[in-house]
Amino acid sequence: FGTPITDDVNLVSLKNIFLYIPKEVAGTCWVVLNIYPLEQSLRKLASMFGAISSNRENIIVFIAMLKSLRFTFDHEELETAMQVFQCHYREGSLISGLYFDYIKDVLHAASQETSGFSCKPPPCVNPQQTPGTIIHLRLHFLIFNEAPLLLVLIPFTACVVIIVYLVSK
Repeated sequence: FGTPITDDVNLVSLKNIFLYIPKEVAGTCWVVLNIYPLEQSLRKLASMFGAISSNRENIIVFIAMLKSLRFTFDHEELETAMQVFQCHYREGSLISGLYFDYIKDVLHAASQETSGFSCKPPPCVNPQQTPGTIIHLRLHFLIFNEAPLLLVLIPFTACVVIIVYLVSK
């Protein structure tokens, strides 16, 4: 078949590194607590592909599915739950096949149950873990969820300043 136009095949076979909380720790909150970190992991993976890559398009479909699922939950409750479980997040890496099986498990579990935020985390095993992980997650959460609001607020503020300037002149 000749040489491939892109190196997407090599990219897909990479190990995918992502944050997660194991089912044993999160219990019924497993889906809720893993939606956002998994979405961010997919965004990172999608950015590795070219704009016209079919792999990128397929990954964007998964991102949209997770995002729409995430929007069914209250943002503040989700953020609070992530903070409560912050010491239980782990960094994992899976080869592509297992990584996408994991995504499938999360989406399948989400369609089977409507879990809430009422679960309580077990005590932290490693008290030395820094809150950097959750701060990183929170920063991304704010950027991707409140950025559109900020993009509207900045031009609006600029217009008000210009109007005030013109009126005072």
